[in-house]
Amino acid sequence: MRRILVPRRALSRHADTLRATGDPRSRGQAMADTLVERTTGTPGGITGVEIQLIMIDRTLFQSDSEPARLPGYGTVPAGWARALINGTKAKDSAVGVGSPGQNGPQEPGEPTGGPTEPGSSPGPGGAGGRADDTAFRLSLRRLYTHPCSGELIGMDWRARLFPPGHRRYIQARDDTCRTPYCDAPIRHLDHIPPHHTGGATTTDNGAGLCEACNHTKEALGWSAHPVSAAALGDSRHTIELATPTGHMYHSTAPPLPGTPLRPSATVQPESRHRRRLLHQAKTLKRGRLKEMPAA
Repeated sequence: MRRILVPRRALSRHADTLRATGDPRSRGQAMADTLVERTTGTPGGITGVEIQLIMIDRTLFQSDSEPARLPGYGTVPAGWARALINGTKAKDSAVGVGSPGQNGPQEPGEPTGGPTEPGSSPGPGGAGGRADDTAFRLSLRRLYTHPCSGELIGMDWRARLFPPGHRRYIQARDDTCRTPYCDAPIRHLDHIPPHHTGGATTTDNGAGLCEACNHTKEALGWSAHPVSAAALGDSRHTIELATPTGHMYHSTAPPLPGTPLRPSATVQPESRHRRRLLHQAKTLKRGRLKEMPAA
């Protein structure tokens, strides 16, 4: 019981101190927020809130009028979307930036984000959306659509950690550590070119490694990069690894159950043509050998 009462007393004293300095929260709210903050190490326990805004590149860079989309809200004007990103009032639209669809001109020198008093919600381009505000971080993620149907067929993944689907895919593909001559169980999912050097968080740039090989790969003189299937004539995922001694090794993902050891003739027609030519050459050679004694 004492272990419960001591933290509660500390939270209670801290909440009383905050309320004495003018904190508008109730005593219970202040205690709860303080507990979450001290447990997670982040103010209010919030580690990040992502607001997505989908627009075409022409709207962002060339002042196109194609509307953008704010998931959870709907379609928003192009000028408002640009203002939300770059922190400036749209000059090509009479739409304000306080909220999507809010009309009304602003006077010169007036903050573009609306009210900035404590407790008020900053609007796009306002105090909360300035580029120098460390609470906000802007990142661009490319979405790839089909040129005819507009269907979404791919997108960038900027996070460092592999999402659950990618993790399961890499573990099923690699089975064991991908370092040549090491069959240890997979313990780490590694970026082949490291993430801090620009390596993408994709299945092609991911590899399952044991803990020792992952740490060794970061040492001086080691390097690795994925090799395209067309370059090696193999459809399986391949990594080229360079060691400090200058040796090069290729690591190819093991075949899944049911994979034939050699491609069949139906898969590679050129193999069937090659065998036919070889059979014709052997037949011709046998015919010449039979004619030699008669001559």
